Order: sequence, then C-alpha cells, then structure tokens
Amino acid sequence: MSENKLGCSFLCLILFSSSSLSWGQVTPEFELASKGVMSFNVDKLSDSSASAINDFSDSGLMIGFRQKLYSNYRGQMVIGFQFPDADSDLGQIFFNQMFLKIESKSNILKMGRSRVKSALIDFPTLRDDDAIPFTDVLNPFSTGENSEDNQYGNVSEVAHLFGQRYWLRIHGEHFTETPIPPATVETDFSINSIGLSLEYRVPQTQVWNRGILSQVGISSNNFLNVPLLYSSDINQALKNFIFSTILNVHPDPVHFLDLRHQTILNFGFDEIKDISNNSELTRAKSFATFTSLRYLYRRLERPSGQLSLSFGYKSYSDLLNTTNQFQTVVNGFYRLGENFDAGLQYGYSVFNGDLESLFGEHEHRIKVALVFSVDELWNEQFDDRESLLNLEHGYIP
Repeated sequence: MSENKLGCSFLCLILFSSSSLSWGQVTPEFELASKGVMSFNVDKLSDSSASAINDFSDSGLMIGFRQKLYSNYRGQMVIGFQFPDADSDLGQIFFNQMFLKIESKSNILKMGRSRVKSALIDFPTLRDDDAIPFTDVLNPFSTGENSEDNQYGNVSEVAHLFGQRYWLRIHGEHFTETPIPPATVETDFSINSIGLSLEYRVPQTQVWNRGILSQVGISSNNFLNVPLLYSSDINQALKNFIFSTILNVHPDPVHFLDLRHQTILNFGFDEIKDISNNSELTRAKSFATFTSLRYLYRRLERPSGQLSLSFGYKSYSDLLNTTNQFQTVVNGFYRLGENFDAGLQYGYSVFNGDLESLFGEHEHRIKVALVFSVDELWNEQFDDRESLLNLEHGYIP
C-alpha cells in the first residue's frame, strides 16, 4: 500500500472515530437571555427638593444550559448578573443567579443563588422594587441600603407538582446579612430562613383557556435567630404569612383585564413600639396589601399595549404612634416592536407616623422608560415551563 493511500486511510479512520465520539455525546440545550431597562426618573419629595437620574438598574444578562440525564430527569445550570440600583453598595455588577436545578415532570430540586420566596406573584410595575415595602417580605438582617437584599439569596428548594396545577414548595434560604448597629452581627452563610408555600397555577400551555381563577397561593416565611438588637442575648423567629391571588376579570383574548392581589402579614416582635431605623421597620408587626388592575390589549395574539393601576397600603399595629403608608402606581406600556417597549409610570407615596421622620411626608416619582427583552434558544430539546426571562420580573406577566 502506498504512503498516500495509507495516509488517506488513517485520515478517514480519525474522522470516523471523531464522528462516532460526537454521536455518543449529548449536546446540551443553550439559552441566552438579556433585558435592558432604561428610565429617566424624576423624584420630588415633600420638602420640595427634586432629583433627576438616568437609571439602568435591573438590566442584566443570563446564560442557561439544560441537559438530559440518565433518567426521566433533566439538569440545568444558570448564571446571571444585573446592574443594581445606583445608590446601592453592591458594586457595578451584582450576580443574582447562579444555581443548578434537577427536575422531572413533577419534582424539582434547586440549589444555588436565585430569587428568594419573599413574594408569590409579580405586579405590573416597571421594576420589581417599585413597591417593595408592599410586595415583598423585608429582610430583617439587612440595613436596608440595597433592595436586592430582600429579593436574592442562597436558595435550597424542593418542589412537587400535583396534576401540573398545584405547587408545593419547601425552601431554606440565606438572606444577606449586614451588621446593624448597635448589634454586632457576624456575617455567615448558614440558612436563616425556612418556609413552605402552596400554590394553584394555571399552566402556560393552557393560558388561552382562561377561567376566572388564574392563581391562588399561600406561603409561610420564617426568619431564624433574629436579634432584638437592644436585647442582644435574645434571638427569636420572625414569622411572615403571604396570601396572593390572580383573577381574570375579563378573560378576553384581545381586551384582557385581570386583578392581582397580595397580602403580607408580619407577626413581628411585641417589643417594637416605635420605628427609627430599617431594623425596627422589618421587625415591627405590620399588615401590607398591594392590588393591581391591569388592562392588556393583544393584537394578532401579541401584546401591543398595557395600562395598569395599583394601590398599596401598609400599617403597623402595635406602635405608640399611628403609623402607616400608602402608595399609588399608574403606568402604561406600548410595544414599539418585537420585545421592545416604551413606558411611562407615575408613583405617589404617603408616609404617616414614625415613617414620616424616615422618608418625609410624601413623594412623587415619574419614570419614562425603554425596555428591550431578548430570549434565544439553541439546540432546543425541552418544553419552556420556565424560560430564563421567567426568572426575572416582568411588567407584562
């Protein structure tokens, strides 16, 4: 056999071997998602001071991989970051997603860093922290400087689905801890919150078969070993209860109207009788509700425009002074093109009692926004029960 024929045969053997190896491998599914939220904010406080800022917080990028396992399960890894609020101390980039997940049709195990169970539903506000005192259980271990401390943490979660409509979740989480004077809290990464939630949710595959009830859920969140600060030798469990529901008031495929409501009951500590800082704010007994009425116009089965009116109320029952707060949020979004929206939002907040010394009497806030969302999938292998964009807040739920 000549050298040319021998070389050609050897080359063909290498190509065949590499092809055989590639046939034996299972290529993972790859997903890339990004969201840009840009707004021009104008704030006016009760002391007549005003400020204006270009805000790109909550913009971010996420990368996900999914792989078929040697069973009926599949595995997923997600890495994501976003730009935090301008006045936060989290730096230029905040890694809000870094987790591994194993799931089947009825069981889910999730471990890593992700969204904590401080809320059960999304509301149609521009950003998820636009009404955070009403929509989320607040982190008692945080100084309150960063809104992200209430929404992201280290998560271990087990979920089971009954009939693809009933979700039972058990979670253990680590909420970010920052030293709160005068207490000396040593930061660690042990679990400091445990809870359980049960939800009824209509699957996305049946979203067009709309009944009146779209979602209803309850959740119990318990913060462990919360110090009373002025009695540093006493630690207690801080209990919170959440109830949420979504009702399709007018389930028309073109002119759609829904009502979203969530109530948070913070059982608090009896020892808190006044509020002078964030630690007392999160530890005091409180009752918070937030309700949104949303109109969505769909043209050719695609969202074209949305209007919403939201109202929040929060009261602190055991304080010496009558303390409460109100918030109204009105906004509208118009779709300029595929996944590209323009929006205008106005918010008005009122603070009474002890909160007045912390935040002032009232606040006006106007936001003019542009939002662009992208979600691309390669080597598609699975259903889209939860895309990467579902991990983040959406004003068109």
